[in-house]
Amino acid sequence: MRFEIEGRDKVGPIRLAVDADNQFDGGGRWLRGGLHSHVAKMGEPEAVCDHYRAMGFDFLATTDYLSITPMPEATESFFTIPGAEVFWPEYDDLMHIICLGLREVPRPLDGTVEDVARLARETEAQGGLATLPHPAWSGYTWERALTLARSGLAGFELSNRLSWQINGKERAEELWQMLLNAGARLPAIGVDDATVLEDEAVTGQTWTGVLVRRPGAEGVLEAVRAHRTYASEGPEIRDFRLEPRGAIVVECSPCTACHVRSIGFGVRSVQSKTPSERFEVDLTVDGYRMQDWVLACVEQENGRRAWTSAIPVRVDITRL
Repeated sequence: MRFEIEGRDKVGPIRLAVDADNQFDGGGRWLRGGLHSHVAKMGEPEAVCDHYRAMGFDFLATTDYLSITPMPEATESFFTIPGAEVFWPEYDDLMHIICLGLREVPRPLDGTVEDVARLARETEAQGGLATLPHPAWSGYTWERALTLARSGLAGFELSNRLSWQINGKERAEELWQMLLNAGARLPAIGVDDATVLEDEAVTGQTWTGVLVRRPGAEGVLEAVRAHRTYASEGPEIRDFRLEPRGAIVVECSPCTACHVRSIGFGVRSVQSKTPSERFEVDLTVDGYRMQDWVLACVEQENGRRAWTSAIPVRVDITRL
């Protein structure tokens, strides 16, 4: 989408030419699902699937340690994604990788960050994709995080509920935005990382929304690759769009704040005294603050958030 509008910055009148490649345009169906869960620890797979289905989930990935747990046959209302959590088993290291869409478990990591690229390639060769789990909990240095993000990974766990329960290190949004600034663009993933089915504080409390255009596990993986995702601790995001009249519009479940973000101090936060299902940012006022990418983060009264994956944008400014 490309459009031009007239507006102002801190100096005076300007014309903005906005070019946005919004992956959320084009329709599809929103699904809710888990992309990191330890089914074997939670119990009998069919009971686990029934539990998540009852919580409003449409799909669940099984990602047990170094193994693929057999799951029930798909139904019209619920399906599963085979996967595993892969790491270096000979050392107590938190450099783990989630591999989704597997037919067989790839060779474990050898303990070096360089080996992650090999693991990502082997996962892709099976038709799957690899994502980075619990980056805040793992405590990566900036150099290691940037290397990992450039290793062929296709997703970033922005919020991990089990990490919240263990030590409060569930969110990695600052690191994610630093990676976006460095050109390492990974889609937003939210997970519960559950290990106990009856743990109401964790199981099903954080999840990923995906905008799918074909059914089943393949449709979910394709949507993740295309960055048609949001990571949620509770809110639903129903639409995130740029309108040629000069506005960013976010539609969601009832929230009291929406933070539309870009590099640096862009773009604008909008608050509502009562929960609202629609937020809007006027680009004639704030459009000059966009650069390279833009995303939306909505927030409930209780502080729980949801983040869209970033949309690539280019804004050219002409002074009038």
